[in-house]
Amino acid sequence: MSLMESRSGHLIRRILVDPKGMVGAGVILAFSLLPFLRPLITKYSPEAVGVGAPNQPPSSLHPLGTTSLGQDVLSQFLTGGLVPVEVGVLTGIFTSLLVILVGIPAGYYVRIGGRLLNLVTDIFLILPALPLIILLGVYLGPSLLNQVLVLTLISWPFPARVVASQVVSLREREFIKVAKALGASDVRIMFGEVLPNVVNLIISNSILVIIFAILFQTAISFLGLGIPTQPGWGNMLYYAEQSGAIASGEWWWVVPPGLGILAVAFAFSLLFLRLEEVLGLEVR
Repeated sequence: MSLMESRSGHLIRRILVDPKGMVGAGVILAFSLLPFLRPLITKYSPEAVGVGAPNQPPSSLHPLGTTSLGQDVLSQFLTGGLVPVEVGVLTGIFTSLLVILVGIPAGYYVRIGGRLLNLVTDIFLILPALPLIILLGVYLGPSLLNQVLVLTLISWPFPARVVASQVVSLREREFIKVAKALGASDVRIMFGEVLPNVVNLIISNSILVIIFAILFQTAISFLGLGIPTQPGWGNMLYYAEQSGAIASGEWWWVVPPGLGILAVAFAFSLLFLRLEEVLGLEVR
């Protein structure tokens, strides 16, 4: 077992022994599993139209009521939680990879290479997020992968800048100078010596990126740029707004996805707070 694997396992155990970590991980796991448990909870498919009368409030047959097309809201709610979790986690993973590949070299190299990478990071930092999301969403088309790619594109610059700043201080440390004196290559130093010293910072920033991605994925879908046939919470809110459910007071179509989004974002926030305690870092 490698040193990083051992440290990761120890970190996970320390996070989960605390109530904040347990609750956060439990909520995320629950919403990730509910789509697969849906057939055991309700007999209706989230896409099925006309399974009940349109715009019906909660009842014994439909505990969360029905949509304007007679679809079962409970079935859509149970299925919709997987989409923001998938998008958030994948965005966090891809962002972390970009942070490693760009942030570490940007801080390690002093001359033209580091300056160029820092310039690229600064350019992406000043790009307006929401207009870029809308533009790329329209151009690339609706798909889960495209949502992840767009969100990764606007998420990586800030954590890359944070990591690069940390690497700048690390490159003057004695163990780096010793590694250079022993003839270690730049790649070996960056990913063998520097990376283990910034991996905690990368992980903690990744959780913030996941929270950001979940909220923005919902915003993308609410603006009508999501996958039309995908039963996600953002799409539920979009179709509810388009059908006038909010104006008509049909709360059962609006409140469940809204609470679900808040619950998942709060769960990741709990994980972040626990991770911050464990690492003893102040991530801003």
